[in-house]
Amino acid sequence: MNRLSFWLIWLFGAGPMLLAVFLYFSGFSPSNSSQRGELLPPGVTLSDWALIDPTGKKHDANGQWQLLLISTAPCTDRCAYWQQQLPQVNQALGKDRDRVIWALVAGNTQQNQVSNEPLTQQKSAIWLADPNGNLVLQYSLEQTPKDLLKDLKRLLKVSRIG
Repeated sequence: MNRLSFWLIWLFGAGPMLLAVFLYFSGFSPSNSSQRGELLPPGVTLSDWALIDPTGKKHDANGQWQLLLISTAPCTDRCAYWQQQLPQVNQALGKDRDRVIWALVAGNTQQNQVSNEPLTQQKSAIWLADPNGNLVLQYSLEQTPKDLLKDLKRLLKVSRIG
C-alpha cells in the first residue's frame, strides 16, 4: 500500500467526521425544517399548566400523544371548525388512532372540557403534547388539518413511546 492510498483512506474515513465537528462548533443549523407547526422550546410541560378535567382530576401526561385545542374565548368560527376536525384527524391516523387523544381546553369550564384560568393569556391554538407530557408543537387555528395530520403521522412513525 502506497502513501496515496493511505491518505485517501484516512480522508474518506475521517473527512466527514471533521466536517461534522466543524459545522457543529461553528453553530451551523439548517434554515428550514419539515414540521408544519411551530416547534416549541424544551422544558414546557402539561404539568406547568395544571389542567383540571371535567371530573375534577388533574389532567396530565397519560402515556398517549395529546392534541389540546385551546380556546381563550367562547368557541366560534375556527375553533368550532377545529372541534369538528380533530376527531376526523384522529380517525385518519388509521391503526395509530389509539395512540392520540384530544381535548378542548378553555378558560371557562363547559361540558367535556379541560380547564385552567391561567390559560387565558395563551392565544387560541392547537398544542401537541408527547406521552411524557412535554409540549412539542403548536398550530395556529388558521392552519389546515392536513398540516397537523402530516406532522402527527411522521411523529407516530418515528416515536417509540406512546
